[in-house]
Amino acid sequence: MTSRRIAYAYFDPVWDKSIHSTAQLVRTSVGPLEYQEEMKDHLICPQCYEPLNRIPSESSITIMTDGREALFRHYPNPNAPFCLLRSGAIIGKRYSSEEEAQKAVSDNDVIIISGFMQERPELVYRDNTDSSATRTEMYFESKNGVFVEIPISRHQGETFNLPSKITSVQALCTNFQENYYKEIFITTGTSLARSYIFCDALKSISDIRSEQEEPGFYFGEISSIEQHTNHSTVWLKLKGSCYYPDFRVRIENNTAISRGITDENAKNRIIIFYAPISSVGMGYWTHILKWGEVGLLAEKHKDFLLDDYNKKHTSNC
Repeated sequence: MTSRRIAYAYFDPVWDKSIHSTAQLVRTSVGPLEYQEEMKDHLICPQCYEPLNRIPSESSITIMTDGREALFRHYPNPNAPFCLLRSGAIIGKRYSSEEEAQKAVSDNDVIIISGFMQERPELVYRDNTDSSATRTEMYFESKNGVFVEIPISRHQGETFNLPSKITSVQALCTNFQENYYKEIFITTGTSLARSYIFCDALKSISDIRSEQEEPGFYFGEISSIEQHTNHSTVWLKLKGSCYYPDFRVRIENNTAISRGITDENAKNRIIIFYAPISSVGMGYWTHILKWGEVGLLAEKHKDFLLDDYNKKHTSNC
């Protein structure tokens, strides 16, 4: 398991959990090294919305005496609500009733996916090369799915019947940092839903060691893109001297062009996809991905993802 680290906090000098709803929170993301002393007592955990403390409290000190970088930490509180960032739990929050779980889904605290869109919707409101998509624009990346049984009860073996979405990886890339610490359940309807914590599920393609029959969330930095008759081949950069020579993502041309995944637009950008991994020659590739199986991460989130991933993982490449 990766070590748990709070990569960012929300800063809002006005918000008070005892008075305001989470919808009223101004979600200004601040990293431990961006901390200023006037932010003290106004830092909020992005997962449980409890107050955070920056260690050390002096903004001028970025490295502690033990050599570690400054970090965010919860205040001690024996009555604090569950938080996977506090406890280091490998599963997310569990709920005492179906009504409580339905509210968590409605509030988008839990994401339930019953499928990824195979075709581009007739109406896609946003320009997919624009990194400032709003919640309204994101609506066109998802549609209502079926109700599914999700093992999210506090009582072992009990499931709740909850609404799902047929969605896209691009929807997860939109508001990426908000989704980063969320629990995601994915079900195909033929088996029990698989649970992911998004930040832990994301895996760099440089850390792939074998074929993966089960689909997963992967990311990589785009090196170049070749457009063929029916699909585009996206070549990804590998760290150092990996033991395998290349990795390529294959995407339907209509999807690649509509999402701005072209050689002119997307070089050095981060691509995120959900797919199994197959070998080809001495390297690896994906099947030809459809609309909902791939997304282009906004450039403003690139450093955040790479920095946090590299702090938690050491590639063997």
